Amino acid sequence: MLTELVRQTAEVRSSGFTAEVLLLDNSADGHSGVRNCAARHGVRYRRVPRRGFAQVRNAALNAAADQDALIFIDDDEIPAVGWLRALLEGANTHRADVVWGPVRAVVSADAPRWLAGGRTLRPEWTQPDGPLIGVAASNNTLLRMAMVRKTGLSFEEAFDRCGGEDTVFFSKLAACGARMVWIGAAAVSEMQDADRLTLRGLVARWCRHGAASAATERTLRGGWGPRLTARRMARVPRGVARIVGSGVLRDPARAAAGIEDLAFACGWAVAAARMLLSTVPHRGFFGRRTCDGVK
Repeated sequence: MLTELVRQTAEVRSSGFTAEVLLLDNSADGHSGVRNCAARHGVRYRRVPRRGFAQVRNAALNAAADQDALIFIDDDEIPAVGWLRALLEGANTHRADVVWGPVRAVVSADAPRWLAGGRTLRPEWTQPDGPLIGVAASNNTLLRMAMVRKTGLSFEEAFDRCGGEDTVFFSKLAACGARMVWIGAAAVSEMQDADRLTLRGLVARWCRHGAASAATERTLRGGWGPRLTARRMARVPRGVARIVGSGVLRDPARAAAGIEDLAFACGWAVAAARMLLSTVPHRGFFGRRTCDGVK
């Protein structure tokens, strides 16, 4: 990834852009291999000693405080050719405060059929270039720092363990009037570790998504309400129907989608119940295992 990032930063200089790469290390004790890799590629390295999703995101905001823009890319992603240019030109063309691009899960050709070529892990989102439908995430995103300076927003530490800090951040940014756009050419490929390619990993992933959704919805909406609760719980009968239908159609990907529905609903319901009963609303219900992966 670093090799490609360095190549693309050099490439955009011909168009008048200046870009540099900063590697943020949020591992438990720091990693000499990461520091050495950064040094070999001539990129800046910064240690973020406190673990958590918001910690590393806010470290990036602080590092880019006097810059025109900050671009987030996760450490398990590889940018497509022309990715950086597409983000930069998209921001200028659309006068955007936030530019978001596609993230496509990549699996090997011999991966289990239920992974559906990676779509089970990450459903592919697409739309025409232009105003974003929905809210951006921070896994492949350009953010104009002028908007951050204007609003004073940062990522909330309450979401360090459960995730969802980017949903809250970009939702609040949009409420402040930020212009958000989608650029399809600004694509990255998400590489998968072995844990993600198992049913156990799938269940854990979607339970976390459900828990994070419950936490972000409570923060942004002040609660859930009967209509939203009914919509979330509707994933249970849908999941069961998908699993039953997969047996009739002999479609393992449909069964996996049904398992996702059930795991999401379970994660959402348990997290919501615990938040209602707890004075610490956003810890999630997986304890320390909730966010072992560091973005």
